[in-house]
Amino acid sequence: MSQRLNLVTGATGFSGAYVVRNLLRRGEKVVGTDLSTALNNVEQIEALESVGVEFDHPNLELIPSDLLDKESLKPLFERPITHVFHTASLFDYSASYEVLRRINVDGTRNLLELAMDADSLEHFIHWSTCGVFGKPYTAADGSKVNIPFDENCSSPKTTPHDATEPEGTHLVNDYSVSKWEQEKMVWRLYEEEDFPVTVVRPAPIYGPGNNYGHGGIILSIALGLVPAIPRDAENYITTSVHVDDVARFAIFASDRPELIGEDFNIVDNSIISYHEFLNYIALLTGRKMRDIPLVPVTALYPIMSKASAAWTWLQRRFGIPRVRVFEVQSAEYISSSYWLSNRKTLEAGFEYRYPDVREGLKDTVAWFRDMGWLTDKSKTLQSEGTSAKL
Repeated sequence: MSQRLNLVTGATGFSGAYVVRNLLRRGEKVVGTDLSTALNNVEQIEALESVGVEFDHPNLELIPSDLLDKESLKPLFERPITHVFHTASLFDYSASYEVLRRINVDGTRNLLELAMDADSLEHFIHWSTCGVFGKPYTAADGSKVNIPFDENCSSPKTTPHDATEPEGTHLVNDYSVSKWEQEKMVWRLYEEEDFPVTVVRPAPIYGPGNNYGHGGIILSIALGLVPAIPRDAENYITTSVHVDDVARFAIFASDRPELIGEDFNIVDNSIISYHEFLNYIALLTGRKMRDIPLVPVTALYPIMSKASAAWTWLQRRFGIPRVRVFEVQSAEYISSSYWLSNRKTLEAGFEYRYPDVREGLKDTVAWFRDMGWLTDKSKTLQSEGTSAKL
């Protein structure tokens, strides 16, 4: 077996940076890659350094590249890369499907083609998303209510190659569609070319270092921009996973060749409603969350969808700042009740550092406070088009 050399794509992204940090702490050698603009983003680098990422570590080599430029990826594989952590994707609910597909599918294809030709490659850890299971059932939908999604459910791995979405559910936004197609491509290589891949599917990720997704919700509540929630949100489950657990499990899986060809949902043990989740964040940030008694979540979705579409247009057309997480595609999640199983990760022997989202939120809010983000509107409002990374 050759000396281990890890490649982390999206090295300055949320998940990628934690993978880099944790690998370096183990004494591993790492090649980190990202867009040159990302590698030179001083504000993002400083935020990640505050959580312990050492971008000047002697065991880390940073190389700029672009998934859409295959030539820029070739120098990465001039090194004897043994393990790849492919975290890089465009994670932006405001982006068009065309842009998402070009980066997440076509860009990943460029990386995979080079990885396939790398004689030193031993294990490829691919980042997907639990969103590929589609919109879950509720009581009104009938027979499959309250059954959590596990790895045996309809997914890119368990459906025919030409399937465009899971059986019995539907994908809720363009990001999930692009990740479905991306994961399909990976499984085809595994089945036809014996490609050494393990797929991880994180639930919505939160933790210190990121102001999008769950992080954006925390900051929006802290600024008083989300002052109320429908009372019946107590009937809708939300899921989460701390970014450190995502990185730790990915490295855990990379150490185990017997997990090649397997897929894993990465999600904590919490069964928590949207109502409790948002009220708990309000409690931690010193805000009061009020109930909306007569408007159900199902009625709120079309209102939010139209309002966010209008607000996004105003932001793009006139530069009027909007709440970054207030987006058309993300609104669909609020009207869904997600229950995801982490049993397979536990049976593999993995122990979550943050099995309860309440514990992780305490650390996250404390970090936001120390960084001054809880009162910094620039972290929550967006006046021009920007993108996020996993």
